[in-house]
Amino acid sequence: MKKKGISHIEMILSFTLFIAAVGFGLYFFNTGDSSRLVDTTLTYAIREIEGNTSTSIEVFSVGVNSSAIPNGPLALNFSGIGGNASVETYDGNILGSSRGGDGNELVYVSSNWANENVLFVSFGEEFQDGSVPTGAEHNETYYKIGSSEVRVLLSEKKFKALGGRYRADYKELKNQDNFNLPSRADFGFSLVFDNGINISAENEIPDNFEVFSKTKRVEVLKEDGSRAFADLVVKVW
Repeated sequence: MKKKGISHIEMILSFTLFIAAVGFGLYFFNTGDSSRLVDTTLTYAIREIEGNTSTSIEVFSVGVNSSAIPNGPLALNFSGIGGNASVETYDGNILGSSRGGDGNELVYVSSNWANENVLFVSFGEEFQDGSVPTGAEHNETYYKIGSSEVRVLLSEKKFKALGGRYRADYKELKNQDNFNLPSRADFGFSLVFDNGINISAENEIPDNFEVFSKTKRVEVLKEDGSRAFADLVVKVW
C-alpha cells in the first residue's frame, strides 16, 4: 500500500513537471513567433513604403570647359533622352535649366555654371521644366558628356502623398491589396533628414502598447530637384 501511494505521488509530480515543461515550451515558441512576426511585418512595411514612394532618375556627369564659354546660358545636347531635367553642381547646388531645341534635345543651363568644371544633369518624371532662356548657341566644344547611371530614390513628393493617404483613410491604405499588413498590427512611418526636417505619418499610439521600429538609410529626391540622404523610420505596434 505504501508503494502504491509513492507511485501515485510520483505520477502527480511527473504530470505537474510535464505541464510546466509544455507551458514553458509554448511560451518560448510563442515569444519567438511573435518576434518573427514583428520583424517580418517591419521588413514588409518598409518594402511596401519604398514601393509606393520610389522613383528612378538617370544621371549624367558633364565636364565643362568654362574658360572657353562666353557668359550666358550653356546649351547641352541630350538627343534621345526624354523628360525634364535637373542640373546641379558638384556641391549639390541646383542650377536653373530648361529643355529646348527643334526636337527638345537641348538642356539650357543658367549662367551660374561659370565657375564649375563638372555638372550633373538628371532626367526623371518628377522634374519641372525651368524658365532659362533657350536661345543660346550650342557648341559641343564647350563640354563633354561622361558616364551615366540610373538611380532609384525615394521621392519626397510621393512620400508626402502616401502620408496624405495614411491620414485620410488609414484602414483603406493598410488593407489594400498592395499594402496588406496583418490585421492585428498597426504602423506609422517617417522620413528624417539630417537637417532635422521630419515628414511623418503616424496615428496616436496607445500608452500600453509596445512599439517596435526599424530604420533604413535612403537617398531622397526632394521636391526642388536636389538629392539628400535621410532615415526612413517605420514603427509597428
